Amino acid sequence: MPIFALDIRQNIKEMKLNPVIIIILLFILGGFLYGPAQKKQNTNSTSKSSSSIGEKPNNKDVSENIQKTREEIQKIEKEVKKKEEESKRSPYYKKVSMSGVSGVNNPDPNKEYITLYTNIPKGEKIKITGWYLKSETTGNWMSIGKASLLPFPFTKTESDVVLQAGDRVTVTKGFSPIGISFRTNICTGYFEENREFSPSLYQQCPRPTDENLPKFSTDLDRNDECLDLIERIPVCTTKDSSFTRTLPDTVTQSCKTYITTQINYNSCVSKHLGDTDFPGNEYRIYLNRFGPLWRAKREIIHLYDQDDLVVSTISY
Repeated sequence: MPIFALDIRQNIKEMKLNPVIIIILLFILGGFLYGPAQKKQNTNSTSKSSSSIGEKPNNKDVSENIQKTREEIQKIEKEVKKKEEESKRSPYYKKVSMSGVSGVNNPDPNKEYITLYTNIPKGEKIKITGWYLKSETTGNWMSIGKASLLPFPFTKTESDVVLQAGDRVTVTKGFSPIGISFRTNICTGYFEENREFSPSLYQQCPRPTDENLPKFSTDLDRNDECLDLIERIPVCTTKDSSFTRTLPDTVTQSCKTYITTQINYNSCVSKHLGDTDFPGNEYRIYLNRFGPLWRAKREIIHLYDQDDLVVSTISY
């Protein structure tokens, strides 16, 4: 192969060439490779016709050179395509990845979601507010907004979504059961009570019996009776006055009051907000969208950063 062709391949590997320049180089390469072959063909034809009139010309070398030229151009085209794809990649490529779509085109938009995962070292942070998901096939797209870092139902106090090592994001097409996008914490399991989340929130609330409980009675038996009641209350579950009305008369009023006022989300936050393990590692982002967003099959979805560069791609 001519040295010039090798130089072109080397330049493509080592430099970010403009696509127009690359196409020109491909034509030049074709000329350099095909020219000698054509010249050789003409020389062979002239030689053979002068030495032996009527003898069939040998085109084997010419065909081989042309085939080599085609193969070389195909290799370069693949390298060009690879370079073009790399030029469109975000610096966060492979640092944030998508899973497939769960519940695609489910009649309930709250059950259709995509999960994002992080693959970054401890200490690195990535802000994804302003990123967006887009279908390559339909052009449908939706942006990732903000979320509440300390959520209270239907109270909008939003901040940018900033991911750290081990974080994940559930991006749901539909609407939040508590009216906002939010980051989970060790108390958000209480939100599952009387509400439905897809996927379900982790039931990881602190156990009521592990709290610093008061004395409910100077009578040890009455006090133990209250402690036994509290132990039987499932984690992330509240009890209202209808529950306490059915309790035996021996249960003290202080016990009933504690059960109905101190075992809930707000009290959990008040008691554990300063704990090192209070923040969760998951964001729930809601797009507030009805109707089809992604195709049920033959779909390609890209996750783009704020500079319109591809972070991750899924296809199905």
